[in-house]
Amino acid sequence: MASFPPSILDEDEARAVRLVALALLADAAAHRERLTQPGDPEALHDFRVAVRRLRSWLRAHGGTLARSAPKRAQKWLRRLAGATNHSRDAEVFLGWLAAEKGALTDRQRVGAAWLLKRLGAQKSAADAEVVVEVARDFERARELLEERLPHFELRMHVHDGARVTTFAAAMATLVRSHAASLRRRLESVRTVHDVEGAHRARIAGKRLRYLLEPIVPHVPGGSEVLGHLKRLQDALGDFHDAHAWQLVVADAVERAAREEGKQLAAEATLTAAATPRRSRVRSPRPGMLAIIAHIQERAATMFEQVQAGWIGEAAAPLFDGVERIAEALDLRARSGLEIERKYLLHALPSPMPEATIQEIEQGYLPGERLIERVRRVRVGDAERYYRTVKLGAGLVRTEVEEECSRELFDVLWPLTEGKRVAKRRHVVADGALHWEIDEFTDRALVLAEIELPAAGITCEFPAWLMAAIEREVTDDAAYVNARLAC
Repeated sequence: MASFPPSILDEDEARAVRLVALALLADAAAHRERLTQPGDPEALHDFRVAVRRLRSWLRAHGGTLARSAPKRAQKWLRRLAGATNHSRDAEVFLGWLAAEKGALTDRQRVGAAWLLKRLGAQKSAADAEVVVEVARDFERARELLEERLPHFELRMHVHDGARVTTFAAAMATLVRSHAASLRRRLESVRTVHDVEGAHRARIAGKRLRYLLEPIVPHVPGGSEVLGHLKRLQDALGDFHDAHAWQLVVADAVERAAREEGKQLAAEATLTAAATPRRSRVRSPRPGMLAIIAHIQERAATMFEQVQAGWIGEAAAPLFDGVERIAEALDLRARSGLEIERKYLLHALPSPMPEATIQEIEQGYLPGERLIERVRRVRVGDAERYYRTVKLGAGLVRTEVEEECSRELFDVLWPLTEGKRVAKRRHVVADGALHWEIDEFTDRALVLAEIELPAAGITCEFPAWLMAAIEREVTDDAAYVNARLAC
């Protein structure tokens, strides 16, 4: 999925939600193309997850998207998800069963082989169904969403002061709502028999995870919370799978019994002159009953993991982390500010962790209190253009940024003559935050910047950066880019 700059949190809700939806749709389309390539065993899984992310996002923001996400498009995606579920469920069970054969006796393996053969055939049929569903439903949904999502109407009342809801404000509300739903679902899981409650909790956790994913780089502790949610989802998923598998095997036991009955009936019709021979084919039922016992043990183990990690007080780290994210979003929504610290470096850190390299040229339009900047950013062969307005100085400043066209950039760039800087930016991930190491290519200067989710947060210097730091220059106007461009 495409990454977004921190400024997306300051966008109006209607635009930001659609930008993320379009990125999720593009991601699903890319994985859909992989389904046509032979020898890609992860293609179906990745496509299924991409469709789930898209469906979850459209559902969470249904009120904002309105006609941009028509019900028929969501119906097609829901039907497609159902088709991929059958194939996924069969694939997971077959993988577990193949690995479990080693723990069975020779006689019990007869039942495992019987199951593997028949479930393998069912998976092949489910895979064929997926191909049909993708060709029909996904392409229809994709075409309709690509047509509708890029356009929307923004209605404002003149007596409301022309206020719009920012993406950060909307997300803070949704994050808390989804977290409350997950907490209620988890509280209903009390015993190993609460299968439906556990399933609902898994869905709630998955929806919260998908809601957070697009903004994780820009909120404190986002990666840690996602890790909690992923582990919870896996444990609840394994618990749910175990109960579903019991039903599958129980049904298979009945089928095997019917087949054995037919075989015995056929043998009974042999003529009296014939000498009946005892069938040497061993029954698969004892093996399948042993498999059910193994599945029950797995369900009990998974429930113990869920109970130890996320029920009652054990869930506190997860929900405390989610609330910190919501608080940071609230702060962002209230301030609409850029919170950034800046440090002068002796030289470019060496060695430095893996980084994303951006070649940046930026220039400043004439102005006194209002600083307007245009920027060209090149990453590899791709170029993007931005227009930014800043007001203020020091740690906390007002910043409004939007991507612009090449044509607009070409019109504004000549106006910045004599007020430009050029630099090579090394973006290094540090947990949920990112260090930006600016190596100026038009002068001997290296600066390090980090954008913080709140002014009161203290940043810790990673080991690779410590030796290169000379001093903090956050409040030193001499190191403001607009001043350096003079």
